[in-house]
Amino acid sequence: MAPLLELQDFHYYYGNIHTVKGINMQVNEGEMVTIIGANGAGKTTTLQTISGLTNSKGVRGKIIFDGKEIQGFHGHKVASLGLCQVLEGRHVFSKLTVEENLLTGAYLRKDTKNIKEDLKGIYKRFPRLEERRTQLGGTLSGGEQQMLAIGRALINKPKMILLDEPSLGLAPVIVKEVFKAIREINSEGVTVLFVEQNSKIALNTAHRGYVMQVGEVAMEGFCKDLLVDEEVKKAYLGG
Repeated sequence: MAPLLELQDFHYYYGNIHTVKGINMQVNEGEMVTIIGANGAGKTTTLQTISGLTNSKGVRGKIIFDGKEIQGFHGHKVASLGLCQVLEGRHVFSKLTVEENLLTGAYLRKDTKNIKEDLKGIYKRFPRLEERRTQLGGTLSGGEQQMLAIGRALINKPKMILLDEPSLGLAPVIVKEVFKAIREINSEGVTVLFVEQNSKIALNTAHRGYVMQVGEVAMEGFCKDLLVDEEVKKAYLGG
């Protein structure tokens, strides 16, 4: 079976700066895969290019999603294929209510009759959002905004979700709650690829992982193996 997402000899250039250098990566349907690495390794650029959020002139190589080459597609086109991203820093609409924020995620859906039912499902997953459904997005805590950003992606009923630094700026107890939700989403059939600075929680959550260094994939494998690899432990897991 072909991977749901595949990068083939993928490069990205910001002008003359070669930020991602010929990486190969794949994510199978139903998997949860993580990308770890230091700041500047090219992780976020990789996710944003997959999602159609970077300048397509900088792309070399192929990005294949669900059997289609999508390199150069704009973000709305990528989302319409069932590939949605939760951006680093949440990026909720601060002057819209929680419910209005969630509904913006459904703008591509044609089955409008089912949106209300799916909204109930998101509130069931994140009860705090239901409690605050009339509250402005900008007044939520960081953890609540992360839940809102994930819920906004889910209401589009994606085949796959990309998450960029889902633990960034969150208290440890909220990080556990967010990753519990990510595991549940994956167990329900949504494929997940996420970038995460907290390498320990990333490798304890995902099935497989890629380690990026200065724009290249330095290592890949099952997370259970990466967790005990001496190089990974020394560089990313505190010894």
